[in-house]
Amino acid sequence: MKKQKREVDVLIVDDDPSLQVLISEILKLEGVSFDIAKTGKEAFGLVMNNIYKLILMDIKMPEWDGLTAIRSLDFVQQMQKVIVISAYLDSMMLQELSKEPLVVGWLEKPFDPQQLTNMIRNVLPTQQSNPA
Repeated sequence: MKKQKREVDVLIVDDDPSLQVLISEILKLEGVSFDIAKTGKEAFGLVMNNIYKLILMDIKMPEWDGLTAIRSLDFVQQMQKVIVISAYLDSMMLQELSKEPLVVGWLEKPFDPQQLTNMIRNVLPTQQSNPA
C-alpha cells in the first residue's frame, strides 16, 4: 500500500539557523504549516514524501545549492512554487532564476519580513490571516 503524502503549505530550505527561526515565526503568524530543510538534498527528500504549495529556497548551501535543488524539484512535483531568498542574487543568478518555471519571485537578504509576508500571501491566497 502506497503511503499517503502529507500536505504542508511551505518548505523552508536554508542552512542558516537564525533565518530558519525568522521565517518560521513569520509563517506561524500567518497560520501556515511548514517544514525545514538545511540543504537542497534534504529538501528533495522531503518533497518526495510530502506535497508543498510553496518552497522558500536559499541559493548558497552545502551539498546541493538552491539552483540544483530547484531544477531537481521540477521533475518531482509541478504544482509547487518557489521563492528564492538569498544574499547572492547577482545579475547572472537572476537571469538563471528567471528561466526556472517554478520560481515565482525572489528576495535579497537581509529582507523586510513584511515583504516576505506579502509574497507568501500572494502565493497562498487561501490563507486567512488573523487581524491583530
